[in-house]
Amino acid sequence: MKKALFQGFAYDVVFTEHAKLQMVLRGLTELEVLEVIKTGKVKARVAKSKFWVYKKLPGRNDNLISVSIAIEKPHLIVITTMVNWRPE
Repeated sequence: MKKALFQGFAYDVVFTEHAKLQMVLRGLTELEVLEVIKTGKVKARVAKSKFWVYKKLPGRNDNLISVSIAIEKPHLIVITTMVNWRPE
């Protein structure tokens, strides 16, 4: 199982089937998604323990990359990914 650091804690990462499909459609690798989670900016969502994490990745024209995650200890669940995202 993949591991991810998020806000100083290590989690086991679970990718939903939806997230996997969106990653393929957007040309994102697991390593890129984990990099966004580890080093991206965090925006809390209304729902408790859910976050948007976003970052520009070098070499991509479709930045910002955003990853929607939920924390359900000990798991970090990747819900979906987006490109050209705008935090509001």
